Amino acid sequence: MQRLSLARHPGGLPDAFLLPFGVEEGDDAHFARHGLACPPSVARSVPKRRAEYLAGRRAALAALAEAGGGAVDLAVTPSRAPAWPGGFIGSITHAAGIAAAVALRGGAMRGVGIDIEHVATEGALDAIAQSVIDASERQALDGLAQRLGWPMALTVAFSAKESFYKATAATVGRIFEFSALKVVDAHDGTVEAETAEALAASLPAGMRFRLGYSLLLDDATVITSCAWSR
Repeated sequence: MQRLSLARHPGGLPDAFLLPFGVEEGDDAHFARHGLACPPSVARSVPKRRAEYLAGRRAALAALAEAGGGAVDLAVTPSRAPAWPGGFIGSITHAAGIAAAVALRGGAMRGVGIDIEHVATEGALDAIAQSVIDASERQALDGLAQRLGWPMALTVAFSAKESFYKATAATVGRIFEFSALKVVDAHDGTVEAETAEALAASLPAGMRFRLGYSLLLDDATVITSCAWSR
């Protein structure tokens, strides 16, 4: 288990906990070794899904313990999100071979989301761009693309929108499209964005968000965060 500082991300988030994993770690023996339950919906899944679920829960429990929570497992809600203990909020994410989680006391924070992604492959760029950003967002990402390359700039935008979704999903209560959040600027370590439509009473159109990002693993992977204050 590794600690990953999010101190440079907006919102004053605590460290995330990062855990590499292998597909072979999704068998019953690994769940038993760590004293964690495998929900039926996950038990029926492919080994990769079982392994990433276990790694994500292990990272989440480490983050929760650091925040002062005493949970020994996290159930799955009807929306398939983790059921965090009362008074705590958190987020779990995983990409191929790596999982991460963050947890903190709710307090002044309404929601938190993190997302980890490996840089998009050349063959996937067009499809991701068409579904995630529009022409004005592409222009807003130009400066970031000049520094990081277009594949990583697009991955940062995709991941930032995923983090926003996780931070706000419980309040919105429904699935919404990538177009609901528009990237308006991107700097070293931050993405400026605003809601393009009203998602809830507390999320009106035009609400601004500052999301954070850090590059990992020889700059081939990104972790983003969204800290939604009250």
